[in-house]
Amino acid sequence: MSETDRHLSDIRAILDAARADAAFPQGRLSATAHRYLASSREGRGRIAPDALAELIRSELTGRFIHQGRDLDETQATRMLAAALRRAQVDIEDRTHFIPCRLFDGGRPTGLAVGPVMFLRTISFRETHAEAIATDPEFAALFERDFAPWDWTAEVTVRGCDRIISRERALKAADGALDMMRLFAGAEASQTLGRAGAPGLPAVMPAGLWADSTGRLHPVRAEGAGPAAETGWLKRAHDHAGRDWLDRAGRCLEPLTNPALNWPLADRFREAASWFGEGVTETYRAARIVAFVTAIERAVIPGDHADVWRAVTRRAAILAQDAEGGSVEEWLDRAEKVYEIRSQITHGGVSPFAPEAGALEPAAAELACTALHGALAFYEELGLAKAGVSADRLEKKFQSLEAKQEGWA
Repeated sequence: MSETDRHLSDIRAILDAARADAAFPQGRLSATAHRYLASSREGRGRIAPDALAELIRSELTGRFIHQGRDLDETQATRMLAAALRRAQVDIEDRTHFIPCRLFDGGRPTGLAVGPVMFLRTISFRETHAEAIATDPEFAALFERDFAPWDWTAEVTVRGCDRIISRERALKAADGALDMMRLFAGAEASQTLGRAGAPGLPAVMPAGLWADSTGRLHPVRAEGAGPAAETGWLKRAHDHAGRDWLDRAGRCLEPLTNPALNWPLADRFREAASWFGEGVTETYRAARIVAFVTAIERAVIPGDHADVWRAVTRRAAILAQDAEGGSVEEWLDRAEKVYEIRSQITHGGVSPFAPEAGALEPAAAELACTALHGALAFYEELGLAKAGVSADRLEKKFQSLEAKQEGWA
């Protein structure tokens, strides 16, 4: 069935339900909106499918019920195009401000990671002092949502509707935090986060407990404050650190500019996201799973006959390229980490058993180092290019493995 036939089938079902005053087939409407956006260069990645679905519903009802037009391929195409044009009215460039937690103390007042600029919230307040002073609602919002956070992320998203723009801005801020986690290392970056996102560990919620007599005792909420800057910020502003964050930050640009199609940038950003999940997870076993998944996302472009072998070998090569040492030693670490991950995920080891968490530091180090190697490897292939296919990436990884002596 062609795409047009699918559109017609869904529209007929929607019209039949509307004319019969029956339950509205929301699933078909949503499917039509998603399918139409996927084929539209002007709307894909820029317009929220739910927003378009409501406009399709409005156009469909007006044209085919109120105006009584006959449904055919031409009328269906015009109706969908009209809904898209209405949705495009909301497309514009928007700059978003997101409260964040980075670190306490130290300098400077700002830190850029690609298209995301982190500013001290006090600087943000000074920049917008006039608006805060003249608008009580804005002032109340600032005190409630921004003042408790020491940092504010500023990110501009190009050419999207308000829903998608906000989603992309949050993903970009999360991505920038993940890049900083990779730069600083898992242990030094556990308190990084943003407002509204999971993953600010070491937070104990308020509650109650009862002693043996039944007397109740309060448990006060305890939250982890921003970590004291321990040296990685200074490294982030020296030449090598600034260069690395600039290169890693480029992977966030497709989020803020939907016109960019950079497959390797997307892949690295997604791998870094899994690393960030590992850093902020509560349980050690879950951290191991996330760290290994980060490696897998970086080194497995598609279906693979022997994932174990490919992941461990490629992780070892990338880690050795990034940090030196013996590739055999890195391979030994990778095999041990992958083994415990497999036992955790397949039920061989309880996720709460001591041995399930013992290798968590090794998994964090391996993932961090391998992803540093992956960034350099991707840059050689074309980090900011549209034409790097999964097949080409797989062949390049196979070539890397073939260069290792003694590896059959």
